[in-house]
Amino acid sequence: MASIRKRGNSYLLVVSMGYDFDGKRRKPQQKTVHPPDGLTPKAKEKWLEEEAALFERQCRNEPLKAVDKTITLAAYTEMWLREIAPNKLAKSTLARDKQDIDRFMPRLGGYKLTDLKPEHFRNLYAELRKQKNSVTGKPLSECTIEGVHACLCGILSDAMEGGFLSHNPAWRTYKYTGKKKKKQNVADEETTQKLIAALDEESIKYETYFKLIIATGMRRGECCGLKWCDVNFKEKSIHICRNVVKVTGEEIIVKEPKTASGERYVYFSAEMASLLKEYRKFCQQETETYDERELTPDDYIFRRHGMELPMMPSSFTWRFKLILKKHGLPENLNVHSLRHTAASLMIAGGADVATVSGLLGHSQVSTTLDIYTHAFDDKKKAASAVLQESLDI
Repeated sequence: MASIRKRGNSYLLVVSMGYDFDGKRRKPQQKTVHPPDGLTPKAKEKWLEEEAALFERQCRNEPLKAVDKTITLAAYTEMWLREIAPNKLAKSTLARDKQDIDRFMPRLGGYKLTDLKPEHFRNLYAELRKQKNSVTGKPLSECTIEGVHACLCGILSDAMEGGFLSHNPAWRTYKYTGKKKKKQNVADEETTQKLIAALDEESIKYETYFKLIIATGMRRGECCGLKWCDVNFKEKSIHICRNVVKVTGEEIIVKEPKTASGERYVYFSAEMASLLKEYRKFCQQETETYDERELTPDDYIFRRHGMELPMMPSSFTWRFKLILKKHGLPENLNVHSLRHTAASLMIAGGADVATVSGLLGHSQVSTTLDIYTHAFDDKKKAASAVLQESLDI
């Protein structure tokens, strides 16, 4: 495929044209493109891949595959679910996509792919905003509608790459409506200290789990996926290399991180090392009692009784709510809030954004900046004060 090179605010697409009969390299074909404003990093990457594929076809004079003029979105989606999605998407992602498909299929499924126009998608999103959640009775959240749009873009992008379409008609048809997304729920330092004190009163299993997330900022599924062999007490480090996911109706899934940056090392203090060692003794006793065997390095740190499977993330979500209520702590917090709290406290403590991004396992530093922009407010004020003081204005 054509190579993609960033040039300031634009991107250069380059297609190698091979060699002529004399063995001389032909001049590569180039094209500059500008991604639409407002795309997320992942959406921008997908948009660029589509543009690169189309440009390469043009350069090589490769005709699009014969388009089936009769295939509808419903028929193509059925084929996509059967032949493409299982080899491309994680089971948890596919489960979410199926929910989104159920939302757009009644309205758009009957249209031929080649007849779909931007107004069809805009009308769909407007209609969805009027619908109510079958469980809560409240209007569908903007996040849900944005997810439907992302699902449609993904399916139609694959249709384009497969030659069914010459472009993706869903691009740039979604516009965020309503209030801006709320800032992530984060516990301030005082609340975090109260939470840590509250955890001292809980069982050592839950104390260890929640304190690990506070101390390292790992995701709840990553913490569930830890094995004792991942902990290096000498270096005081933990190798994060697994994620635990539970899809409704299926057994628990243990998989590798989604991105290369998701596999990483995080570090813990001497006090946390002491807690981990104490918890390991507890696990040894549990294993001897329930499994009648010795604890091994390949055992999950947070393991279900009598089984070699890890505990489900939802078990800790439920327990965390009970802890908050029991100790009179803010109930708008959740387990993921602990990750946000860890990141915000690291930033407030002076850590640079690249370091924080690496510890959190973000694939791009921009993701960290987008999520934790509020945590940099004090730094912005300090930087402004230094500038103004130096200029005496």
